[in-house]
Amino acid sequence: MKRVLVVLGILILVAGGLSALDYASFADAFQAFSDETAATLPATAAMSGLSWSPAYIGQLPHFGAGLSLGFSTIPWEVVSPLIDDLTLTLPSEFEYVEKFGLPIPAAALDARLGGFLFPFDIGFKFGFVPEQLREKLGKVSLDYMLIGGDIRIPILQDKGAVPALSISGGYTFMRGNVGIPDIVTGDYEVDLTGYGEGILRASSPELTMLWDTHTFVGKVQASKDLFIFTPHVGLGAAYGVSNVGGGVSSSVEYDPDGGAPNFAPLAQTDIDDIIAALTLAGEPIPDLDSNSILVSSAVNGFSFWVYGGTAINLLFLKVDLSAMYNILSKSYGGAVNVRVQL
Repeated sequence: MKRVLVVLGILILVAGGLSALDYASFADAFQAFSDETAATLPATAAMSGLSWSPAYIGQLPHFGAGLSLGFSTIPWEVVSPLIDDLTLTLPSEFEYVEKFGLPIPAAALDARLGGFLFPFDIGFKFGFVPEQLREKLGKVSLDYMLIGGDIRIPILQDKGAVPALSISGGYTFMRGNVGIPDIVTGDYEVDLTGYGEGILRASSPELTMLWDTHTFVGKVQASKDLFIFTPHVGLGAAYGVSNVGGGVSSSVEYDPDGGAPNFAPLAQTDIDDIIAALTLAGEPIPDLDSNSILVSSAVNGFSFWVYGGTAINLLFLKVDLSAMYNILSKSYGGAVNVRVQL
């Protein structure tokens, strides 16, 4: 898990060393990466929990609860420009990113409850990072929360050669941020002299990636009980209202002259002047304060994916294995769910 998180925030990609960039290069690199990352989030949020094989679990008293672990990927074609723009080097031990893409992990506790009065089932999911896991991550800082639910209505019953078929609608909110220290050694500077301003400096900062998405989901799923297996296939669509940011976090100082070093703690008047200059130049506006230099991107849009897999049914214990392919971003993912289901 720690290894995945180090890769996640572009974080280990900076082994070649970041020391100084003009603001346009800094902003363009992170914003382009954020745009593409945000485009993968709706499907990631939708597939994080409640990806159970049965298209419908039945009415009360049927219910189930368990744990889901999964991931989606950001294609190498999205990661590669960031590496090139920031003149970075991908260490050989992480060359799998070039082949398989950059992984975004997710975890959730999930549960389903059969409906009453008329056929339906309803699901809930909640994800967070336990304190025990935070401690095992060492210097890596991680915050993650996921909450959501859905309701499924059966269209066909699993009977004879006919599979079960359901339609569903739901909502998921997912938020996270990760920071890795000791990646950038020494001072990291962002040059704003091209806009009539000075130079920002962060001392030995940590690389930071943060994201959130509000996702509205619809799915069609079919499944069939075959002995101890329940294979399933489905099609999902989601509309996401997402925001992704990246940059550096540390105590930020500012040299308004940009010439002979004259750095002092970044003040609000400095921030106002910088934002005014960048606004006038038509550049992306950073999330800038005395502790971070971040560039974020708000992206609203659709994701469409196909998915499938199977459950292995061992009496009341169910183990689900599933995989998905995001049609628009050409990325993929997978999930494992272990639960007790009656």
